[in-house]
Formats: sequence, structure tokens, C-alpha cells
Amino acid sequence: MSEPRRDWWNPRWSWKAWLVILAMVFPTIGLTAWVGLAARGESSVDPALLELARANAGGEVVAVRGPEHTAYHALAPLPTPERPRADGLPTLVFFSTPTCRACERMQFVHRVMAEYRGRVVFVEKSVDRDTAAERYGVRETPAFVLIDAGGRELARATGEIAAAEAFRDEVELLLAGAIPRS
Repeated sequence: MSEPRRDWWNPRWSWKAWLVILAMVFPTIGLTAWVGLAARGESSVDPALLELARANAGGEVVAVRGPEHTAYHALAPLPTPERPRADGLPTLVFFSTPTCRACERMQFVHRVMAEYRGRVVFVEKSVDRDTAAERYGVRETPAFVLIDAGGRELARATGEIAAAEAFRDEVELLLAGAIPRS
């Protein structure tokens, strides 16, 4: 004699049991759809920009990909009074984060700063990978902080800069010691 066939569901369940099942299934499907639509992937790495960032920083740089921005994060620590730069050059620090859409629109900063090599060291620091932003009180990205060879802040600029020429002007102000917009 064979056993009665068992289905994974019971057609004799009450409407209340079906309501509970639907109350659990639909939110799960909805959440899954929302996560699928919200996850946009990661930004891409530009090999030429990575090499340019390495040359500007004068050291190793790692690409930190995120949903909005690829940060070309310099691995070397920033100068401090205890460990100043031996060459005496100031450092312009570009504070960014992988979630900063404005930072992605400002990728031209690496190209512009190549023109200043020899006068200033340029590094990008991803605020989620380095405590330097905390040390300088950076609360928003993008932010640019000019520090001397001993790590003391000289000037800063915050907010998005729309074009390479405007950034070049900003760098000239920073290097002249003027404190531009914040």
C-alpha cells in the first residue's frame, strides 16, 4: 500500500495561513528587487590616471573603487612634525571617498597637479582608508588641504571645482598662501 502524496503546500490551509505566507513572501521579493536595482556596481579604474597619481604622490597608490568614485589613495603617510618631508616640499591633499560623485567629476585634478610636480606633492586620500581627514578636521568631500613639509595646515578649499582651469586657479591661491573658498 502506498502512502498518500504530500505536497509542499496544503490546499486546505485557511485564508489566514495564506495571508501570513503572502505577508512574508512579497516583502522579501520587494527587498530583493530593490537591492538589485540600488546596487549600481563599482566605478572603473583608469590605468593612466593610476600611474599619474603614483607619479604625483611619489609613491605607491591603490585604486579604491566605489559606487560613485575611484579614489587613487596614496599609501604613504602624510608628513608630521616628527617625520617631515626630507625634500621640504608642501603637500596638497585631495580628500575624497568612493561615494563622492563630485570627486569623480573632478578626476582632472591629477592631470593638473602633474604640472606642479617639483613645486608641490599631490596625494589623494580616501577618508574611509586613512585617519588624516580626522587629523585635519575634514568633514566633507571633496576637500583640499595644503600642508607644509612638517604637516602643518597652510590653507584649504572645500567643495566641488567644476573645471581644470578653475582648479588651477585654486591651486595658485593655495600656493600663494591665500585661503580660498571653504
